Amino acid sequence: MVLIPFFLRVVALILLAATSTNAATGIVVPWNITAGQTEELTIKTRIAEDDHEARKRFNAYRVYLALEPPGWGAGPVCWLVWSVPLDTDRVNITIPADVAPDKTRIRISASLYKTGKSTVNGYSYSSRTTLLGANGTWSQRELDGWDSSAENEISCYAFGCTRQCHIKYYTGDKTRYSDGSSEKDLDACIDQCIEDFEPRSTGSGSATVTTATWMLAAVLAAGIVNLVI
Repeated sequence: MVLIPFFLRVVALILLAATSTNAATGIVVPWNITAGQTEELTIKTRIAEDDHEARKRFNAYRVYLALEPPGWGAGPVCWLVWSVPLDTDRVNITIPADVAPDKTRIRISASLYKTGKSTVNGYSYSSRTTLLGANGTWSQRELDGWDSSAENEISCYAFGCTRQCHIKYYTGDKTRYSDGSSEKDLDACIDQCIEDFEPRSTGSGSATVTTATWMLAAVLAAGIVNLVI
């Protein structure tokens, strides 16, 4: 897991945004967002239907949580919704409570991309909003200004777990964790978090459909049992 200082990350994001499409994505957020609760956001990609060139390059966008540890710049740290169709402008998000301390000022971020491609097209940001009901704690690594730059690998459900990995293996050395074997242990720890907590969703409605399907199956099964009895 490659780490870079937050200020270098901010510079890189600015440069990336300068080379991205001119149609900046608009993100509307409420004054407050409560951790653990579903919130509907308005996100508009602003790509016209007749902009065929842009639509060849992008057909979806990804939604992220952007954090700003004390004394450092903001940047996306994990994804909230993996893939949203380009013309969908209503998106449900749920922010886990362990991503940040209570009443942290956060931003929601989004990036255009082409499904099947590994790269995204820079980042657009919402205005700041306040995360209520959160219970996370900044790690020393974050307070020292390090960022893992893995927002396209780590879901926000896995983010709290990966923070514990960083707490366990961070030595305070601002150039590296420690020796190579420890860095391998860190990567293994993070990979396990991703495996355990990765809700790879293609949209906010997929979980609802799955739940409804299981409920219907349960009702049908109960009916069959009653008929047999």
